[in-house]
Amino acid sequence: MRSNNINSTSYDPEIYFDRLFKSTYPNTVAYLEKISNNKELARDLAQEAYLKVWQKLELLPEREEEMLRYILIISRNCFLDHLKLVLKEKKQQDAYATVYIETSAVINHMEVKEQQQIIDHTINTQEEAARRFYLLNREEGLTYKEIALQEGVSEKTVERYIGRVLRTLRTRLATLLFLW
Repeated sequence: MRSNNINSTSYDPEIYFDRLFKSTYPNTVAYLEKISNNKELARDLAQEAYLKVWQKLELLPEREEEMLRYILIISRNCFLDHLKLVLKEKKQQDAYATVYIETSAVINHMEVKEQQQIIDHTINTQEEAARRFYLLNREEGLTYKEIALQEGVSEKTVERYIGRVLRTLRTRLATLLFLW
């Protein structure tokens, strides 16, 4: 400890700290930059370290090499604290992302299921010919012309019936999408 400097009447902590800061700051920033690979982070951590040095000024060793070593240890601890915080935040973000993805998957599954229920209900409530024409087109992949030939009706009739089903579906699904 530097009892002779601190207890003397000429000792001014601000002047002493200012000299200490000016003589050790470049080495401290260089050390932090080396271990962090980030110049801005190194400067931020150096500021944090010197704040801690200021708070523990009376605990600094007397010899200059020991002072620098002490400051570098404080700086390294600031860097380690920073890493712990970053890792903790990353774990929280990863946990949030996992929950968000799982929740989104469940919601999407529910939306698809509800959409399918609306589609099934809408199709099942259509008149028999419209339902049959729609299913032949959408599930069997038949063209309007093929359906018309198979069912013995005009192609325009098939088009009109399927168009009616599609308009009803659009209306009902639009209300579902509006609710989400």
